[in-house]
Order: sequence, then structure tokens, then C-alpha cells
Amino acid sequence: MDTTADRSLVVFAWGNASRGDDGIGPEIARRLASLELPGLRVIEDFQLQIEHVMDLDADVPALFIDASVAIDEGFRIERIEPGLDPSLSTHAVSPAALLGLYEQTLQTPAPEAWLLHVAATSFELGEAISEQTSHNLDAAWSFLEQVLGGSPHTLGARLAAAA
Repeated sequence: MDTTADRSLVVFAWGNASRGDDGIGPEIARRLASLELPGLRVIEDFQLQIEHVMDLDADVPALFIDASVAIDEGFRIERIEPGLDPSLSTHAVSPAALLGLYEQTLQTPAPEAWLLHVAATSFELGEAISEQTSHNLDAAWSFLEQVLGGSPHTLGARLAAAA
């Protein structure tokens, strides 16, 4: 039984493995799931959707992982806060908007949350993850292994220190 008390981190990783570098999210989700860490819940999807509000819990930190064109190389982790997104739709939601929806829907503060951007450049249908993005993915994975290597109850504090 997966109760809130049993969980120490929920990870949302999204993307499309058949669209080149957009496969970063699914690849990291696969690697995380294979670790079978107690307290770690991994949710992988093509995109964030409003229904993912129900996968959040105020007492469980959240980590969002996606391919990013917002950075040029490597990876970056940043703390995110609940927010409004004018482009909000029922089919695609930003992490900040999802946190905002959580607060609005459940009338409770959203959990602590971070976004791990992994630099990506190629999103062509039928392509594999590019060589440069593969290096960025490996660097992000090494970071995650370090963060996840300690006590599951201090994951939030370690993510906060890294951001």
C-alpha cells in the first residue's frame, strides 16, 4: 500500500521517446523506476495534464523532469512555485500551473517542487536522442543518483540545496 507516509518524492517525467531529444523524460523515468527506491513514485507521460493534480500531495516533494530548449547545455534544477499559466488547457499543463491547480482545487498549499531541465535541441519524429543531449542526460542522471543516494526523508532538503 502506497500511503503518503511511505512516499518521500514523486517524480513527473514527460516526453515522447519517438521524437529525438524529447525522449529524455521517459528515459530518466525508466532509469528511476529500475532503482526500485522505497518512497520514490515515478510518473511518466507524454505531457503533464490537469489530472496529474491527483498525483500530488502537500506532504510529498515533487520533481518535474523534461527536455528543455531554455538552456543551451547540461542541465539545470530550479525551485518552482505555484502559478497561473495563460496557455493552460486540458491537454498540456506547465509544472507551475499544475501546482497552482493543486492549490486551487484542493484548497491546500502545493508541495515543494523543482524542475530539472535537460538541454535538448532535436525533436524530429523517428530520431533517437542526439549525441550531445545524451551527454546532458548522463550528467543529469549522475546528479539524480547523488541526490537520491541519501536518506529518502531528506530528498527535499537535498533538492533545495542543489537548486
